[in-house]
Amino acid sequence: MDPKTATTLRQALAYAQSIVDTVREPLLILDGALHIQTASRSFYSTFGVSPEETEAHFICDLGNGQWNIPALRILLEEVTSKGKSFRDFEVTHDFPRLGRRAMLINARKLWTEENDSFLVLMAIEDVTERKRIHEELVRSNEDLQRFAYIAAHDLRSPLNSARNLSRLLARRTEEKLDEQEREMLRTSLASLDRLSALMNDILTYSETGNAPQQLRLISLDDPLQIALANLKHHIEDNGASITVGPLPEVRSDRTQMVMVFQNLIGNALKYRRPEAPHLRIEAVQEGGGWRISVADNGQGFEAVYASGIFEPFKRLHDKSIKGSGIGLATCKRIVERSGGRIWAESVPGQGSTFFFTVPARPEILV
Repeated sequence: MDPKTATTLRQALAYAQSIVDTVREPLLILDGALHIQTASRSFYSTFGVSPEETEAHFICDLGNGQWNIPALRILLEEVTSKGKSFRDFEVTHDFPRLGRRAMLINARKLWTEENDSFLVLMAIEDVTERKRIHEELVRSNEDLQRFAYIAAHDLRSPLNSARNLSRLLARRTEEKLDEQEREMLRTSLASLDRLSALMNDILTYSETGNAPQQLRLISLDDPLQIALANLKHHIEDNGASITVGPLPEVRSDRTQMVMVFQNLIGNALKYRRPEAPHLRIEAVQEGGGWRISVADNGQGFEAVYASGIFEPFKRLHDKSIKGSGIGLATCKRIVERSGGRIWAESVPGQGSTFFFTVPARPEILV
């Protein structure tokens, strides 16, 4: 190495060292041959090693071989040869002093004024605790879903019996009860009906998260027409008009797509303004997939609620409008399981537009 290059490299190392020693996460600085030039204080303290055990050593020879991973070496060599950076390469290993830990590795090339001399900055983040918490949350969520499904399923039979007996009682005693008593019975029946609808919605929500998706090439107009047929009387009762633009053919689950359209259209009819509802449904090609929109002229909502409305049981309106708050959560679950996304835009008093995407090649999420 000529003197000028050596001086440049020493200056770069000194500059890099002043930076890495201020960062909490462990950092390594490698040369073009993947030998360690220096490490941060955090690296030494985290892994319990000394500079003598670290500096000038080949990255794959450190410790008990925890970094001797072929895929990691290939990525690092691409950093040195092609200037590529990489993020979040996961390493799970039994580290001395630390035990079994999960680490995320990020690396990028540090350019110097001399193109023939460079360094590689490698950052190491311990995500063991984050992964543990995430896995516990996933297990807890799965347990909660199973409990909700079992509870809803097991309660449906006695609930239906209570509804049928209450209706029978109402018919047999209608002439014997005074108006106040009849009103109490009507209220009781209405409560049982709402509870039954809630149970069915919980079962539907649970099933959409666990049932395999039957993907096949379909025209989106097919599930839309089924949804419109299911909502025919509701549409007529509200005097609604629905305009539909050309819809594409996509690979999707027809039954679940019916549920998405039915929930979005049903919501538009439910949260209407005094004037007759008007809906516009159309599709726009977006990248390799499609963006579908369902726009209405209904009540709308404040932008701050745009993400929260897709949470289970989240409702923005009072109980005078029937609903369980699970419909949009079901839509979100269906769309995201197919690798798409769903969101909403709205202006209070002017209407809302719900968007969802259908990827060209759906990625099934389980």
